[in-house]
Amino acid sequence: MRVFYGIFLILSLCLSCTQESTSVIVKNKPAQVKTDTIPQEKPTRDSSEYEKLFVRNGLVNINEFDPDIRVVLLYNTDKNFLGKSFYKGLDQCYLHCDVATKLNHAQKILKKEHPFYNLIVFDATRPNHVQKMMWDSLKMKPVDKYNYVARPDELSLHNFGAAVDVGIINENGVLLDMGTSFDFFGELAQPKLENEMFYAGKLSKQAYKNRLKLREIMKKAGFTPITSEWWHFNSCSKLFAAENYNLIP
Repeated sequence: MRVFYGIFLILSLCLSCTQESTSVIVKNKPAQVKTDTIPQEKPTRDSSEYEKLFVRNGLVNINEFDPDIRVVLLYNTDKNFLGKSFYKGLDQCYLHCDVATKLNHAQKILKKEHPFYNLIVFDATRPNHVQKMMWDSLKMKPVDKYNYVARPDELSLHNFGAAVDVGIINENGVLLDMGTSFDFFGELAQPKLENEMFYAGKLSKQAYKNRLKLREIMKKAGFTPITSEWWHFNSCSKLFAAENYNLIP
């Protein structure tokens, strides 16, 4: 009965698709990385213009699927690599219903293996106008920017509610060691260089194992990792998103 009820709940949420400021960040150091405890209390929030925009475009709140998935949108604060807030007033994760269903599945896979662990979301849907703000704010050469922020005219799956930046927290609300923060700009954050970094002693064995675990879980749920960021996962191709999802302006 529990399985049936769970399936019924997810289907009901999908059919209704038309209906925490934090200082937590892993220090950008290539050595042994320490993590901080994520506060358990969520702030009282006001209605956000971003939330209204997301709902109008058929997106859903991931915590309606599973309230245990932690949401800490660091681009809602100035505790990010750009040092400014882009989602003022937004502290909830909104995704396309298909993507939210996959993320909910990833959470269940994680909980089955580690009952007291949870996924944590650092970024989800990113309106295209925010994409432009981030691109313009990133003081790097364009050739380097491409590895971390999509050009506004090229679009990103974040702009369709079809990509998510995630990590794993343990039973104490502590982010598992992944070797870097979720928006660390450098080779140490790149999955394509993990073996090299590991054997060079720059990426610890535990961080290496944690990254593999995160990717294993997300891939089982239907997501695809990328080679430049350990935290970023795509739900589909850009072509599929363009043909089936709304671009969030």
